[in-house]
Amino acid sequence: MATQHECVTIMFTDIVGFTAFSKECTPGQVMSFLNELFSKLDDLLDKHSVYKVETAGDCYIICAGLLDEDEDGFKTVSTASPSPAAKAKAARRALNFTMDMMQVASTVMMPNTGKPVVLRAGLHSGPVVSGLIGSRLLKFSLFGDTMNTASRMESTSLPGRIQVSQATLDLLRDPQPSRWEPTGGVEVKVCCFLFTSST
Repeated sequence: MATQHECVTIMFTDIVGFTAFSKECTPGQVMSFLNELFSKLDDLLDKHSVYKVETAGDCYIICAGLLDEDEDGFKTVSTASPSPAAKAKAARRALNFTMDMMQVASTVMMPNTGKPVVLRAGLHSGPVVSGLIGSRLLKFSLFGDTMNTASRMESTSLPGRIQVSQATLDLLRDPQPSRWEPTGGVEVKVCCFLFTSST
């Protein structure tokens, strides 16, 4: 059964140089490396109240604004229409997670080069549909153009940088707008911005 979500913020990230690394190392080394890195990223999820959607190869995807949490800490998929403040808070949580993620990733070394891991990341905010797919090995998934646009924000970002769409930037209402650098837009026809410094 599908659930409509009016506005969430999605973050995609991947590892710069992963293709070359995976060709130079054994599958076991790749798996061990990804387990080390992704476990460190998983440790940040609760801190920022974001939901891990999935990993696919070196791609790591999170969502903010998808879940409600009661006073006992029990989480459920949100079905309510979020307030403007809730949308903004979700976008901020996603960005804060992403900034922490970049820092934590830099403490992990690439096995083939001995250099710190460098990520690129992209965020977009908008509507999605969530639900369970299949009848065996059920998978909770998100669908919609918001997912596609967030992925495009990541794939066109620069190494070590965070690229966000205009929709996400509008929700962030950053008091320091000079930290963002216009990129001129990408193929998906959305205006986007690169984060130029950390808080």
